[in-house]
Amino acid sequence: MAGTLPGKVPATFSPFVRQGRLVGVLCVAEILGMTPFSMFLALQPQLRDAWGLSNTAGGWISSAYYAGYMAAVPILASLTDRLDARVVWLAATAIAGASALGFASIADGLWTAAFFQFLAGISLAGTYMPGLKLMADRIDGVPHPRLVGFYTTSFTIGSALSFALIGQLTEWFPWRTTIALVALGPAIAWTLMLMFVQPAPIRTSPSRTTRGHWRQVLRSASAMRYVLAYSCHMWELFAIRAWLVAFLSFCERLQGRPSFASAATMAGIIAMVGVPSSLAGAELSARVDRKYLVLTIMLISTVTSVAFGGTAATSWTVILVAAVISSVFVSADSAALTSGIVAVSPPESRGTAMAIYSMAGFAAASAGAFAVGVLLDVLGGQTTTSWMIAFGVMGASNLLGALVLWTAPEPTLN
Repeated sequence: MAGTLPGKVPATFSPFVRQGRLVGVLCVAEILGMTPFSMFLALQPQLRDAWGLSNTAGGWISSAYYAGYMAAVPILASLTDRLDARVVWLAATAIAGASALGFASIADGLWTAAFFQFLAGISLAGTYMPGLKLMADRIDGVPHPRLVGFYTTSFTIGSALSFALIGQLTEWFPWRTTIALVALGPAIAWTLMLMFVQPAPIRTSPSRTTRGHWRQVLRSASAMRYVLAYSCHMWELFAIRAWLVAFLSFCERLQGRPSFASAATMAGIIAMVGVPSSLAGAELSARVDRKYLVLTIMLISTVTSVAFGGTAATSWTVILVAAVISSVFVSADSAALTSGIVAVSPPESRGTAMAIYSMAGFAAASAGAFAVGVLLDVLGGQTTTSWMIAFGVMGASNLLGALVLWTAPEPTLN
């Protein structure tokens, strides 16, 4: 029994144990597969100076990652309605490793960096939501919000670990060596998935075409409410992730570099605060009205983002406290929103629902990351005032998300 694989656990084990083992493997694989996630974001100040990039160019490179995700996810995630998500996941993780190695060896400016960022985004499109579909296909009924929370939180852990790992490794190695080293993460993740998750039959209707899946989801008012709210959430979340290291580097120019950590390492630690926050949001979504929970979080997150953007000229204590508070609320609704789309989407079209959900969300993420770069240049560069306005633009998307939820009929979001 000790050698039994998570995809094929004995019936004598409880359903929760069987599900827990599967989710555990998926979470570890997702975290390891994301080690190259911040290969440009964590190094943005250094590469911007080395390559002579403007803020707008930096925004282009950052947004290329999300653009790659957005372009690939409607194909790869919806493909899991007709093909085992495990196959898609394995292929995409191989692309993650290849994109990191390419960035490490070839990237030398705007276009080459953007190309490998785009390729890395494609890899995430084939792992993140397909991984959730992989889980749903191996669990009877709708996965519990807690399990969805653990899985979605693995994304937060993976991105935070990437910042911290790259930040620390660049203290010891040249940046190209650092990115080559973090490419080992996807290789280990690929091996784990191959060894410990078994193939599974597809849960779909043979008579339903791809167009039929898309039509079914687009006609679902409940599903589309989540899609719109998630897009607003992603605008803020990924704009902050794209520009957090740059903002902390700006703070270093005003406050001096702190002795305890680099900007990239601080960004990783700040992002890690989102882990318990996202898990708490998932637990609460199973106990209280999801609509009002997410609406409340979005409104508070708008305030905390604006406040964080205004701390650059204060002190490191104030900056970091504001950063932690902002991280708590920017991540708190992630799992609640994702467990919602899983719950309301038709089981036979769940992969397509996740594709639409992710495509819209990462389109907003790409636009948000790029918009901040353009805004900083329009405002004359990086100043205390321009950063405050930039964070206001990041957080303002939540007001639209809250409006979407406020006007939703009660039954559609519960």
